[in-house]
Amino acid sequence: MFLKLIFINIAVFVGLNILDVFLELMQVPTLGLSTWFSFDSNILGNLTKPWSILTYMFIHASFSHLLFNMIVLFFIGGIFEQFLGAKRVLSTYIIGGFSGAVLYLITQNIFPLLIHNGSSTLVGASAAVMALFVGAAAYRPNLEMALFGIFNVKLYILAIVYVALDVFNLGSLDGVAHFAHLGGAAWGFYVGNNYKNGKDVSIWFDNLIYKLISLTKKKPKMKVSYRNTSTKKNQKPPRNDYEYNAEKQKNQQKLDAILDKIKAGGYEALSKQEKDFLANF
Repeated sequence: MFLKLIFINIAVFVGLNILDVFLELMQVPTLGLSTWFSFDSNILGNLTKPWSILTYMFIHASFSHLLFNMIVLFFIGGIFEQFLGAKRVLSTYIIGGFSGAVLYLITQNIFPLLIHNGSSTLVGASAAVMALFVGAAAYRPNLEMALFGIFNVKLYILAIVYVALDVFNLGSLDGVAHFAHLGGAAWGFYVGNNYKNGKDVSIWFDNLIYKLISLTKKKPKMKVSYRNTSTKKNQKPPRNDYEYNAEKQKNQQKLDAILDKIKAGGYEALSKQEKDFLANF
């Protein structure tokens, strides 16, 4: 699943850039094609494109932006999927992205520094990847990773450093959505910690996805067939429930009689037909 997410992010980045070039060649004003899929700090702006709360986490501003996020997703996604499974990767990525967008929207509209900085847009998989990073660290905090192939560092320490960098830069106005990262981290910690205690807090998301997929699949027509398992080749299947129940009751009475006969005179007292009936019952 984490590889599929990487491929989707790359495909979206390449596709949008190719489309932008084509529109420029055709002298069609794009007005920034990616802005239609990015998440706005303006609440009203998001009402005109409600899909952006999902699409923004697959849009990247530059190749370096994409490259960094995909490198982290490659390494941490593999660890997360190894311990928590492919379904948890998808749900944590998507819901972590949602959480990042919500916290970004709230903070952009309550802190004076961010309000005075003007409206902005949110793009990138950083919040979703952060959710996977912190989720894996919460579930397996003592797992060691070889940093630069030399130093063995526990996963929870790397996660703390990763989160701390965002906390220390919340007021820097460096164009990075640090609050969105923290929103993703919060969901990741919630998922990993609960899953470690045996509770799956994102099962509702899996059920929702399953229902959506089921709606797109064509339901097969029901076909009822009858298979005769009786040793009698000429025996016909019951035509209705009444005949089936009558035959079942008749066989049960015959079985009871045979068992009574065995109880009284032993198995050898049975006839060949009775023995065959008992063997095939």
